Amino acid sequence: MNIAELNRNQTARHNTEITVSGAVRATYSNPFPYFLLEDTSGTLICRPNGNLPGLGGHLEITGQFVLETPDKCTVEIAVLKETTRAWVVHQSNTCDLQSCEFANQVAA
Repeated sequence: MNIAELNRNQTARHNTEITVSGAVRATYSNPFPYFLLEDTSGTLICRPNGNLPGLGGHLEITGQFVLETPDKCTVEIAVLKETTRAWVVHQSNTCDLQSCEFANQVAA
């Protein structure tokens, strides 16, 4: 599923398990630990199931998609609560996803 599809109908997907793939665009520890996962269609807030991933990591995240108001926040947001994380393998060490650590690298 791409992130734009998910964002089009958040209410229908509330409290369901989904899998998305993208690159880590940013990480934050306040007001709660989260990272932004970006694909070619959009960006999604993800709450890690452990440590925050490194910037540029190209990941496949599976988790519970929820609409919630996190602690220390005052507005409801769409969040993917990570249950599993897998790194996307780049056979040629290149990637078309701009925020991926392998973006714009020339194949060896």
